[in-house]
Amino acid sequence: MARTGRGSKNVLMLIGGVYHPFEACAKIAKSILTASGRYELTVTDDRKVLAGALKKFDAVILYTCGGKLTAGQEAGLVKYVRGGGGLVAVHSANSISDDNKDYIGLLGSQFDTHPPRQSYIDVKIADPSHPATTRLSDFSLTEELYVLKNLAPDIRVLATTTYRSATTAVMYCRDAGKGRVFYTSLGHSTEQWQLSSFQRSLLHGLDWAAGGEPIRTGPIRCAILGYGPSFNMGRHHATRINATEGLTAIGVCDIDPARTKAAKEDFPNFRTWPNANKMLADPDVDLVVSILPHNIHAKYAIKCLKAGRHVITEKPFCVTLKEADAMVAAAKAKGPMLTCYHNRRWDGDFCTIRRMIRQGLIGEVFEISCGFSDYRKPRHWWRSDKAISGGNMYDWGAHFTDWVLQLIPEKIAAIQGFFQKKVWHQVTTEDHTQAIIRFANGAMADIVFSSISAVGRPRWRILGTGGAIVDDGSVDKGCRVVTCEQGQLVERQVKWDAGIHDEYYHNIADHLLLGDELMIKPQEARRIIGVLECAEKSSKSGKGEVFAGEA
Repeated sequence: MARTGRGSKNVLMLIGGVYHPFEACAKIAKSILTASGRYELTVTDDRKVLAGALKKFDAVILYTCGGKLTAGQEAGLVKYVRGGGGLVAVHSANSISDDNKDYIGLLGSQFDTHPPRQSYIDVKIADPSHPATTRLSDFSLTEELYVLKNLAPDIRVLATTTYRSATTAVMYCRDAGKGRVFYTSLGHSTEQWQLSSFQRSLLHGLDWAAGGEPIRTGPIRCAILGYGPSFNMGRHHATRINATEGLTAIGVCDIDPARTKAAKEDFPNFRTWPNANKMLADPDVDLVVSILPHNIHAKYAIKCLKAGRHVITEKPFCVTLKEADAMVAAAKAKGPMLTCYHNRRWDGDFCTIRRMIRQGLIGEVFEISCGFSDYRKPRHWWRSDKAISGGNMYDWGAHFTDWVLQLIPEKIAAIQGFFQKKVWHQVTTEDHTQAIIRFANGAMADIVFSSISAVGRPRWRILGTGGAIVDDGSVDKGCRVVTCEQGQLVERQVKWDAGIHDEYYHNIADHLLLGDELMIKPQEARRIIGVLECAEKSSKSGKGEVFAGEA
């Protein structure tokens, strides 16, 4: 059994039993492990495999519920793990006959009870130093909470929650002879398996159990390109980076001496470089975070990629599809990571909306209206200069477009745009921009950003075949949800989940250090630019447009 080194490892996943969607969750597990590039997964529901040849596997994942193992099955699994195999047990895998005492002793716990219905729980990371929970933030989810019994005295508790005023373990690990056991009580259904926090804890728990080694130990040394005062984004990125295990911000590049001075005041140990050439001549720079104006994102991203540096661009990715394609090509040619800072995928409102849609709460989504509308004179700065910023759609429009494309994961059929310049002639950005996206399945999205809308509209209005979600400001830190129940419309208020903004840089570190799948892929960032560019093109042509890659 392999215990060290990289390369693909063989994992067996045993599923089956009662009460849980085993096959659907196994499909998600296969996707997670395959995307990591470090595991090959074999799935079976035949428990006889436990009495067979387990030695060819580096680890076994158990997602089962109920029943009883035969003496041969129990002995085979115990021998495998104690002999050096890895074991990952998920949720109901410890719900088994009391007769399987050796199996229960191996896992280190047994299911005792759970509340009568699923509930929203807060998961607290108790041990952030363990590989399974390093860079894993506290998170919340709706779950069938398991209360455990017969806990082994040597378990190492990794994460907990609170039930009836008592702290209970939801993740732990333990050594078992020469082998390792990782257990998570989470994972009742596909809803939990789709959460990135659950997926990352499962994958990294498997890494530990299977004895995998990281690509590199770090730290990844990061340089901030541009330290302009707008929103203090340079300080924001450096702070997020330094709070992430495995990453460190080492300096700032800016052509303005006043800005490098400001950076040194914020971070006294920073190096400073007066231009990009000087920065890229420093061999310690592994990754560059570009916070430059939008119109030069592409130029400097390509320069850094060609120098062999990983690159993160602030959003938007760039201004044109031609630029996006050149950036992607440069990354493919040289091999470094290229991504965009779409950190708002972890905003609480979006996460809540996505969760409710995944739950099927409002049925199939067929229309989304979203954006910001007001009547307000734009301020005089570079974001109001279309030649620099790209236009009115290239700020929050990039975030909302990303959200829409995540909520409706379908091919785009056509994009219709309406760009207006009517009132604020002292700046060059548009007054009113609208992109209407028609998807191949018939769904549509209407994204509006306007500074001449005397009457506003909801930030979110999402229609589904079984209900709707509306964020019109009437619910403090939440939204209204209307569902059709037994032929009647029922309205309730839902509070936003807490956002987990650390997750962006956590994923960057996990990708570069461990080989995890990159959450914000350059092709996704390119697709957003395609929508924005086609919306403006449509406004000029008066017809629907589509871009290369979607046509």
